[in-house]
Amino acid sequence: MTVTSIRTKSAESRRFSIASTSLDVLCRARGTEVTIAVSGEVDAVNAKEFAHDVREAVGERTGVVLDLTGVPFMAFDGVSALYAISAHLLREDAAWCVVPSPAVSRVLDLCDPEGLIPLAGIRSLRGVASA
Repeated sequence: MTVTSIRTKSAESRRFSIASTSLDVLCRARGTEVTIAVSGEVDAVNAKEFAHDVREAVGERTGVVLDLTGVPFMAFDGVSALYAISAHLLREDAAWCVVPSPAVSRVLDLCDPEGLIPLAGIRSLRGVASA
């Protein structure tokens, strides 16, 4: 598995590509808050790297929105990755939420019946201009 970090114009924006299963993680930060938009499939092959990349993108920030509206498929391993991300962010005292795609919502309905993964009450952040 190859992970490539690509710098964009903004020093606060990073893109990670996990080549084996076509997963992109795009980070946009503003002050102490960050939005992390994920595109592609989260499966058994890349779930651990997905969790690592999200934790790395968060850094020291205390407000996190994880936009998964671009994820058309999430395996059960992806939920384990979300639990790992949640545990990390709770230890860091960071507030966070997930904006799920329909596929992610279905998996969370099955694997997170207690609602431990915080879901946002909005449908999508795609196409919203940054402030």
